[in-house]
Amino acid sequence: MGTPEWAIPSLQAVLDSGSEISAVFTQPDRPVGRKRVLTPSSIKQFSQTQKLPVHTPEKAGNPETLELVRSLAPELIIVCAYGQILPHSFLDIPKIGCFNLHFSFLPKLRGASPVQAAITSGLETTGVSLQKIVLKLDAGPLIAASYHETTRPDDTTPSLGSRLAEIGGQL
Repeated sequence: MGTPEWAIPSLQAVLDSGSEISAVFTQPDRPVGRKRVLTPSSIKQFSQTQKLPVHTPEKAGNPETLELVRSLAPELIIVCAYGQILPHSFLDIPKIGCFNLHFSFLPKLRGASPVQAAITSGLETTGVSLQKIVLKLDAGPLIAASYHETTRPDDTTPSLGSRLAEIGGQL
């Protein structure tokens, strides 16, 4: 489960591992630009090139989505910048659990904008955390972490985010 370009390295790593991918979930196509052209997410575009089944529910917790996920019978679900908070009814579906790849030190930079927070806080280093998802946002137990990315004085959200995405793909 993911939406922006930053989720692609993680999905590529799962593909490269030979693990079975039942489906990819991402945000629905959204209007972009002045002409409001309906545009698929980066992860949807990438998934289609890999011939992976893609689902774009408005809400992860709606009954149709929950039934679809149950029918897939996932062992685990990996989330990277999906853009929705997953409800308890969703988190209970996979046998092993749902896991979130978060682009910061946890628990320090919880929330939806950790890359921006690292830059605006002037952190000298940051990293990527893999944690089990629980109901409280970014509060689950850490499974793995990589804390070795140095922030640069000229870093922007895209530049730092891209480097963290590559690290995330390795976790």
